[in-house]
Amino acid sequence: APSAEAEASLDAIREIGVRVVTLSGDVADAKSLAAALAQLPPDAPPLRGIIHAAGVLADGVLVDMSLEQLERPMSPKVAGAWNLHVATLDRPLDFFVLFSSVASVLGSPGQANYAAGNAYLDALAHSRRARGLPATAINWGPWAGSGMAAEAGRGDAVKSRGMGLIDPEHGLDLLER
Repeated sequence: APSAEAEASLDAIREIGVRVVTLSGDVADAKSLAAALAQLPPDAPPLRGIIHAAGVLADGVLVDMSLEQLERPMSPKVAGAWNLHVATLDRPLDFFVLFSSVASVLGSPGQANYAAGNAYLDALAHSRRARGLPATAINWGPWAGSGMAAEAGRGDAVKSRGMGLIDPEHGLDLLER
């Protein structure tokens, strides 16, 4: 369920006349995703877009990782994106956006599992486009404020590699475009 803060934001959107429906499910579990999509009210407009924004970190040196540590960031990205792809193949989507990461292009020390999951998102977007389906993979850099890099205290490490952090207001403006 949405947090109190998220629910307050949704209420503000509802107040301007927008109908908002929240669904609960796990995109990494195909049955759970199907059950969530079945929660769409019959009188709701058709689903026209997907934004897959899963992100989990489980850093470590690859050769020392347990299978669980390897899978923790990959499952929501890989299985989640695939399940969304399969579950919506029969729907006329206007957009299918995958939040990938610059880590899939440049790598990221201690994050081979995270980088691999994001590389999968990039490949899925290419595959969908080759089939004539909408798809965009955004290889986000690290966000300032409440992004994964900031929450994990990686801001200084990111800056030391020559990257800046994306200001949330600027990042949302880019997403809107």
